[in-house]
Amino acid sequence: MSPLLRAKITALGTYVPPRLLTNDDLEKLVETSNDWIVERTGIRERHIAEKGVATSDLATEAARRALAERGLQASELDAIIVATVTPDMFFPSTACLVQHKLG
Repeated sequence: MSPLLRAKITALGTYVPPRLLTNDDLEKLVETSNDWIVERTGIRERHIAEKGVATSDLATEAARRALAERGLQASELDAIIVATVTPDMFFPSTACLVQHKLG
């Protein structure tokens, strides 16, 4: 029997779009208040992706940051896993798109 392969997380990369939508912004658009939103959701601000920016774009930037933190090249990766409820499209998978964008 072959030895068990082990996997571990050795770096973390995160990315959110820079554009913010705060509760104060929402107060100007609809009848609500910061307190009402925070009491019910705990949310104070949201990051909004610009038009044309896809989930794979956000994931690729996060992956680049993780690779840089660990000092790895994309070619050294064995697998890319992307878990999302907002894929760019159904096929190919978002992970395949990230792989392509990372080179």
